[in-house]
Amino acid sequence: MLGNGVKKGGFPHKVKKGTIHLPVYESQDLKLTFRTQGDLDQRIHGICSAEGGRHKWSKKYAFSSQNGKVAIVTGGAKGIGCSTAKQLSRLGMHVIIAGNNEAEGNEAVTRIQQDTQNEKVEFLYCDLASMKSIRQFVQNFTAKNLCLHVLVNNAGVMLVPERKTADGFEEHFGLNYLGHFLLTNLLLKTMKKSGTENLNARIITVSSATHYVGELNFDDLNSSYCYSPHGAYAQSKLALVMFTYCLQRQLSEDGCYVTANAVDPGVVNTDLYRNVCWPGRLVKWLTAWLFFKTPDEGAATSVYASVAPELEGIGGCYLYSGQKTKSADVSYNEELQRKLWNESCKMAGIPDSA
Repeated sequence: MLGNGVKKGGFPHKVKKGTIHLPVYESQDLKLTFRTQGDLDQRIHGICSAEGGRHKWSKKYAFSSQNGKVAIVTGGAKGIGCSTAKQLSRLGMHVIIAGNNEAEGNEAVTRIQQDTQNEKVEFLYCDLASMKSIRQFVQNFTAKNLCLHVLVNNAGVMLVPERKTADGFEEHFGLNYLGHFLLTNLLLKTMKKSGTENLNARIITVSSATHYVGELNFDDLNSSYCYSPHGAYAQSKLALVMFTYCLQRQLSEDGCYVTANAVDPGVVNTDLYRNVCWPGRLVKWLTAWLFFKTPDEGAATSVYASVAPELEGIGGCYLYSGQKTKSADVSYNEELQRKLWNESCKMAGIPDSA
């Protein structure tokens, strides 16, 4: 094992240009496209894109059917989450969409069932801005007596005005990070029972390239003194990466058959940008077709991390466009990881196991 629980030889792997076609669930083809985003990728991820903004990295895979597996996707009613849920459903998984809008969730379930011909798709209410709701969701899921093989921590808010969660936390930190921290910890018992030596359970947490400019202010994690939407969002995404690394280290030390990886979907054309100032929204509207990924493209790495056989038993990675990528230097600081974990346990009201 290397670094944060990464197996030798796992990454990086070489990829060829084209489109990914994956023959999967009941003769249906699953299509994933990894697209780099030109100069942005070269500056942030060190990926050179010879063909500019719409360059595509890809490789053909033959994923086996995922029938019998159970997945939870938070924020799975729309955007990247919905695309992720759809692709996992197409692979044959029993997919549970966790979200805070029942109407949108049920509509997504119907669409996915029709698109994939997989009836094992359902919605369960979960408001990640409320710890009470998260605990109720876990109770409702546990009552189904299902295994849990894949957890995709996808839901989030971006650049919202200053406001608090039901528990009094700044919303970016409370929903994006702390909600998923609590949810993951409450589901770990089930995931540990579900994973096996040859088929590990997988935790995939969606971060963002914004984490590279994020800072953790332990004196003011709630951004109470000086609120900046950009700063609060970046902090939440950095916290998610550090949480992933700390979690993987614990899982490896405990010998659990569960892995944890963080993924970066890239710049994706979704409703998350609705809180951007109107000039920014105008620029997005004019340029999205060229510079922004589609939700399906944004979901590609989440799906890849959920099922790729070459990632079996590999955790502690930061993945972008199907490749292991270096995250921010500060994210590897184990002392800060443990400090964040300890503070998060206090905030969430759960035992500290770091």
